[in-house]
Amino acid sequence: MDGRILELFMKENDAWDDMITRQSKEIPDLEKMLSTVVANKPFIAAEILSSLDVLKGEMHQQETIMAAIREELAIQQRILKHETKEHQDGFAVDTLLSQNVLREKIRGVEKKFLDLKCNFLNYLATSAL
Repeated sequence: MDGRILELFMKENDAWDDMITRQSKEIPDLEKMLSTVVANKPFIAAEILSSLDVLKGEMHQQETIMAAIREELAIQQRILKHETKEHQDGFAVDTLLSQNVLREKIRGVEKKFLDLKCNFLNYLATSAL
């Protein structure tokens, strides 16, 4: 493999970082939407408030996970840049393996975010709020 693969990995990581950044910006909007709905209700049952607390907790957990994966992306980008400068004729197998591991983690984070968003919107649509 050559430096072109490293460049493709770096572009892939930039795209993942952009996607995670956009998704993480959605979480505060979802919380605002939830707060707006709750503020418009004079009385909310305890079990609904408990469910809302769980949803908010999952949102905060997702934000934490996204921040961690963005840090991992930044570390991987530094490794890839180093590999590009140091090894013009190829790169270490560790680089390929770490890229694959990171890719799988990101897919998991993305799936978890989409599940959270879907559950949130379904909850809003079907709840007794």
